[in-house]
Amino acid sequence: MRVKNISWKRIISYLLIFSVLFTTAQFGSIKKASAEATNQVPGLTLYVGDKADSKTRIIDKNSADEYVCEYLPIGKTFYLAAQTGYSIEGLQTSNAGNMTLQPRGNQSGGNDWTISSIKDYSSFTLTVTMKEISTGTTTVYPIKMSFEDDSSLEFGTMRVNFDNGDSQTLDFDGTNEDGNYELPDIASTIKTATIELLDSNNTPMSFTVNGSSNKVVNLVGGENNIIVTVTHLNSSKQYKLIITKKGEAKLQSLTPSTGALSPAFSSSVYDYTLTVPTTQTTIAFTPVAVDNASTIKIDGATVKSGYKSQNIKLDEGDNEIEVVLKTKDGDTSTYTVVVTRTALFRSAQLTGLSLTSGSLSPAFNKGIFEYTATVENSVTSVGVTPIAEDANATITVNGKKVPSGATSPYISLDEGANAINVKVTDTKGNSNTYVLTVTRKYSKDNVNLASLSVTDGTMSPKFDPETYVYSVKVQRNIEKVRVLYTSQNDKSKIKINGKEYTNGQSDLIKLEIGANLVVVEVTAEDNKTTTTYKLSVIRGDIEGTNQWVLVSGEWTFYNAAGVQVKNQWVKYDNQWYFLDVNGHMLTGWITESGKWYYLNTAGIMQTGWFYDKGYWYYLQGDGSMRTNMWATYDGKWYFFNNFGQLQTGWTLYLGRWYFMDEHGVMQKGWITYDKNKYYINDDGTMRNGWLYSGKVWYYLDESGKMARGWQTIDGKKYYFDANGAMKTGMMFLDGQWINLNNV
Repeated sequence: MRVKNISWKRIISYLLIFSVLFTTAQFGSIKKASAEATNQVPGLTLYVGDKADSKTRIIDKNSADEYVCEYLPIGKTFYLAAQTGYSIEGLQTSNAGNMTLQPRGNQSGGNDWTISSIKDYSSFTLTVTMKEISTGTTTVYPIKMSFEDDSSLEFGTMRVNFDNGDSQTLDFDGTNEDGNYELPDIASTIKTATIELLDSNNTPMSFTVNGSSNKVVNLVGGENNIIVTVTHLNSSKQYKLIITKKGEAKLQSLTPSTGALSPAFSSSVYDYTLTVPTTQTTIAFTPVAVDNASTIKIDGATVKSGYKSQNIKLDEGDNEIEVVLKTKDGDTSTYTVVVTRTALFRSAQLTGLSLTSGSLSPAFNKGIFEYTATVENSVTSVGVTPIAEDANATITVNGKKVPSGATSPYISLDEGANAINVKVTDTKGNSNTYVLTVTRKYSKDNVNLASLSVTDGTMSPKFDPETYVYSVKVQRNIEKVRVLYTSQNDKSKIKINGKEYTNGQSDLIKLEIGANLVVVEVTAEDNKTTTTYKLSVIRGDIEGTNQWVLVSGEWTFYNAAGVQVKNQWVKYDNQWYFLDVNGHMLTGWITESGKWYYLNTAGIMQTGWFYDKGYWYYLQGDGSMRTNMWATYDGKWYFFNNFGQLQTGWTLYLGRWYFMDEHGVMQKGWITYDKNKYYINDDGTMRNGWLYSGKVWYYLDESGKMARGWQTIDGKKYYFDANGAMKTGMMFLDGQWINLNNV
């Protein structure tokens, strides 16, 4: 049996208690100071043993303003009682696994509490919730509880042996301010520590480490909290040893929420790949650090070691995710995981394409994007049925959205070639366009050419089926040319200079120096409808007599003397034309010698009524436009303003008002305008003043409006009915009979 050593701490404690008792005896009759009352936990008494033993312990405040109760005897139970006017609402301990808290009913109907079955006599915190009954105020008091020293539960030396052969020794009194033992700055290469406890005689003691008889502790980076428990005769005391190991910026493990890392995770491997299906839109990782004090950031967000990170959004393709570790000493390392999200299948191509009429040429192939088709003239519209390779793709036919496999709205077909665009766009915006050229055959009465050209010649303007006159420039050394053609209706008959051709070209045509006229006649399949194309083939310099010649897209005229006409009128085929200073035929409105004329698109001067851009004009027999004057046609009068425009509505001329209807015809007699009546004289001028119809008098004010109701005219009052007629004699007006003859 080991002899207990003398504890100087216990001797000093007893001396202090003795001095306190002596002082109390001397001043027992003095009333307690208010400060003492303030420092006590209000309404609470702590008994050692049972309440009946009347042995109490003081709960006071220390210099740190904390409630403390010290030097509690080992091996005893404790009783907490509420004083009069208070109740204990709750009780908790920081060392719950090593003691029992039990409520006891008291006379006031509340609970007192007992603390028993104490196994560990280490210091602990007792949290008491007190209620003052008169005010209903509830207050929570944490009380630091500590026991008397027991040399049987104390050690002399704690020795820590590390796996590298080093060891460090701690004395019993070598605690920090928190009462714990510390070994800081342990090298990161150390993996384990073995704990030894020796008493003051250097005799090994019995104890447990972290609740186990195994004295070897595996160390991690950062703080390692180790609980050393000494037990003697069913009494225990715990000591906390903190070994701080220098951290390593490494992971023990990294686990993805889905899939598997490649290669398998290893602390010393920093680059990984991971593949997930396209349906996987997010991923998370659970990291475990070698150093429990290291900070971890995954994709920029902080994550606790051993906890799952936030969900990280995955785009299709490669997603680079960084896991960054940083130790307290500032050492960092980065693990990189490239997560490949399999791309969703996309296609901007079709697997099928057809028309409601006609067949595609060539046969459809998704990699061919241009097709032709021919339909009869009776087919005036077609639908297009596209089938997408990708069900999520968008299809438009001539700009209108069409579901895959559905037929588009029917598309109107003009005679000849019609372009239909089928655009396919995938979900990423990539697109392809299939172009269908659908040719609708021309009708039997079609007389237009599809093409027209001259060998060795340059045509002006560029050929258009509905342009019928051209100039063709050839070099002087070209003596003969051929005319090449195709017809829109392949059954049309073609004559060139009177000779019929069927092979698409004429015989050689001999050219004179200057202008040569070539006439191409087209007769439709119906053998009734005809049209004519005229080619002015100019060989070398321009020469001509009393004929039109097309030069660089401009029509010119050469008189009988072969001289080009410029800046004057020309009468040709009983029609008048005007050529400008360059000798070019004019069209549209022109002003000549102060008068306006209009020449149609063929250059022919117009006469008679003419409508242009919302206005009517009248062009006299000489073609000049009427302006600022009256004119009578078919017995009706019209007025034309300064611009030659036919006037409608009210018109002021030489200080008098006239009214023209919507056709410009000058009105006479009574008219209604804007719900008012006016009278127009036979000469078209608006009437003012008195008007006698032969039976009834009317009055028209200065604006021409017919008077109604009471009116004062030249200082006299008159009454006019709803039709404007002046009334006389007795009338019942305004609720009374009035003799209008006396008014």
